[in-house]
Amino acid sequence: MPAALLRRLLHLLTADTPALSRPERRRASLGALLSVALSALVLPLVPGAHAWLMAPIGASVVILFALSHSPLAQPWPVFGSYLVATLTGLACVTLIPHAGWAAAVSVGLTVWLMARMHCLHPPGGALALLIVHEHHGRVIDVWHTLEMVGLNVGVLLLGAVLIHRLLWRRPYPYQAPADTASPRHQTRDASPLQRGGLDHTDLAHAVKQLDSFVDVQESELITLYNLAVSHAFERHVGLTCGDIMSRDVVTVEFATELEEAWQLLRRHKVKALPVVDKFQRLIGILTVADFLRQMDDTRTAGLAASLQGLLRRTPGPNSTKAEVVGQIMSAQVISATPDTPVATLVQQLSDKGLHRVPIIDERRQVLGMVTQSDLIAALYKHIALSAGGTGAPATAGSCASMGASINRSAA
Repeated sequence: MPAALLRRLLHLLTADTPALSRPERRRASLGALLSVALSALVLPLVPGAHAWLMAPIGASVVILFALSHSPLAQPWPVFGSYLVATLTGLACVTLIPHAGWAAAVSVGLTVWLMARMHCLHPPGGALALLIVHEHHGRVIDVWHTLEMVGLNVGVLLLGAVLIHRLLWRRPYPYQAPADTASPRHQTRDASPLQRGGLDHTDLAHAVKQLDSFVDVQESELITLYNLAVSHAFERHVGLTCGDIMSRDVVTVEFATELEEAWQLLRRHKVKALPVVDKFQRLIGILTVADFLRQMDDTRTAGLAASLQGLLRRTPGPNSTKAEVVGQIMSAQVISATPDTPVATLVQQLSDKGLHRVPIIDERRQVLGMVTQSDLIAALYKHIALSAGGTGAPATAGSCASMGASINRSAA
């Protein structure tokens, strides 16, 4: 056989989907073993049921543990498909005298109903065929059949929940991760990254154009798209936090007095100061917002008077208000390292509503700071150099043309 023909044949017969990782293969295999073992042990113990392990359960186990994030692996597709297949198979056995036609109609009708009821699960077709094969030409015990199918599905789903949640420590039924990028300003606007990305209408249009079933959750498809865009951006832009960070960083310590810290913010025209210990290790961050949180009630004295009262040192050993930076700083600090890609930082600044990120080394010593201004300047330089090669801005000068350049640079 010619080599070209052999390569063509292999291309047609081989799937282009990524293979499961080694840990995922181990989890899928062990999960399938435990699930089938649980069903085989539990079903004979049900009093009066005379239930046995049905063959389609083996196919369902593959989907539930090897493709656990798939829409086909969720509880409703599993339960709904088995219910539809059982009822359709029993109806065809009763109404169609020819066994071959009964099998064909039962499978075809099962597929149509599963698609119509949003419960596609391939083993449902096998179950419909099994019911026709087992019951055609025989006396049908409808309630026993329904009981047997219900017990098999119930134990299967129970095993999936227990194995996924207790053994693998991951959710089942699968739910999309909570949206950590919810609007921070209590408005209906999405986060900046979400405004320019995919949404439901885009995906619905694409699936309609594809005219095929897509075996991926919508939320995961958006996640895949965002990860791919970030990787492409990182690969083409290639900037890291170490390339763009400010290195001469003004810091304060835990015991720095509030008035001194406020004067540093004003003198250097910044809105945040990293808080470090004696070894310059990051322990917190002080922002203008931390000062404002100490002045909730300004109705009587006014903002200026409240600020002066906060900054004024209290004489004596006791005080009813904060006196030093450590008492008002934010101890939870999102930081990065010099090797952190700019693409990663963009997502943190956008989704978490951050305006600046301290850059630290492996000992948590502060090396620099990346602000939104640093990021915008770096991206502008990259876009200008990519578009014109001279660093001069494009004549159009619009945000739309700048966004198009960003898309071209990441394409």
